[in-house]
Amino acid sequence: MAGYAAGFRISPDSQWLVRMQKLGAGFGTLFLYRRRGYQFPAATTKPLGDLAWNYFYGLPDSKGMRRSSLNHVEAMLVKGLEENCAWMGVHWPDGRYIVISLSFDTQGEKPSPWIQGWRCVYDLKTGAFSIPPDFAENNAKAIKPSHPQTE
Repeated sequence: MAGYAAGFRISPDSQWLVRMQKLGAGFGTLFLYRRRGYQFPAATTKPLGDLAWNYFYGLPDSKGMRRSSLNHVEAMLVKGLEENCAWMGVHWPDGRYIVISLSFDTQGEKPSPWIQGWRCVYDLKTGAFSIPPDFAENNAKAIKPSHPQTE
């Protein structure tokens, strides 16, 4: 990936690996792998980060946000694989959920919505995304109606 280093996190049960890959200045995504013996083949057909964005764009939260104008698109792993999200005050089954944070801004002269730190979880058992009720307040604050005016 253009010489950018990647970070790796392994689930507590050593069955899953998440690769955090920088793609460019302000761009990054996640890839998910599942252990098969001594190998870690891809667990999803698309990057996990792309799947998280697809989930986001299927929700009312994305109203007024166009994919074509996005810049600095990032899907990031939030602590959780090694700490099982206990730091958030939740106690989910060991190694079952991955907490993902999404951020982007837009380019252009017209003010437009952007997000910083919007969260969802990916369930490794079902392969589904969801938003726990505990994330509602954070996600409401993460959606910004438009960029602040620069001086």
